[in-house]
Amino acid sequence: MIDVSRVTKSIEGLPPFPDVVGRALHVLDDPQASVSELVSVVQYDPSITANVLKLCNSAYYGLSREVRSLREGLVLLGNAQLKDIILAGTVVKYLGKGTNGYDLAKGELWKHSVATGIFGRIIAKRLFEKEPPSLFTACLLHDIGKVVLDAFVDADFEQLRDLVSKGEHSFLEAEKEILGIDHAEIGAEVAQKWDFPAEIVQAIRMHHRPMDVSSDDVTTPVVYLANIFTVFLGIGVGRSGLFCRGHEDVMIRFGLDGKDIQDLLMNFYDEFNKVQDMLGLV
Repeated sequence: MIDVSRVTKSIEGLPPFPDVVGRALHVLDDPQASVSELVSVVQYDPSITANVLKLCNSAYYGLSREVRSLREGLVLLGNAQLKDIILAGTVVKYLGKGTNGYDLAKGELWKHSVATGIFGRIIAKRLFEKEPPSLFTACLLHDIGKVVLDAFVDADFEQLRDLVSKGEHSFLEAEKEILGIDHAEIGAEVAQKWDFPAEIVQAIRMHHRPMDVSSDDVTTPVVYLANIFTVFLGIGVGRSGLFCRGHEDVMIRFGLDGKDIQDLLMNFYDEFNKVQDMLGLV
């Protein structure tokens, strides 16, 4: 087992999460917030402004007139879609690179994360009257720990593979055994460093162990299901996704059956195709 402090120290190599994005997400999660408040937060971030105007004037919307102001664009998009744009455009800086240790090509981890976010939204719509405010963010960042752990997984992959091949360990469990920490744990530490809410930190930490959270935590099991469904479809699977454990109790908890899964998958493809066009996923 390697020195875990070496792994945790490598978190320092990640760029800090942008303050303006954190403030924007806080405003977007406040139902009482106004467009003026949101404009005041994001107007000085050129990348957010550019992405908003680019999307509003794209073929995705097909408007007959050009959207020229940030305010007009924010009104057109609405909070949910704006959150998608801001988050997806931000996390691509962290998740967009290839990861040799997990055998994911450039953009695959980002695509997996976006797909998990879409699944999370679809599942939440079926299960709850209102989507938990932190759900999409938790889904999008659930595998951020892989960015930190990648080099260590790559260096010790032979040991990890040998342990998993015996059939008694999932890839996550092999990470813990060989490296002393797994990607969910290190991902939670990243989320803490970025000052994310406790429910997001917990969902990242426990997204492979949903049966170990309290019954009032609905975000974590939905992130787990969204991740499992994304893996099932082979989106951004890599090495680790082939060896993850399923927990039927989560399906039972939410009363989901085979028919529900079929419906979720059909709804996912419709939404994923739209988002691929919108975000330029390939």
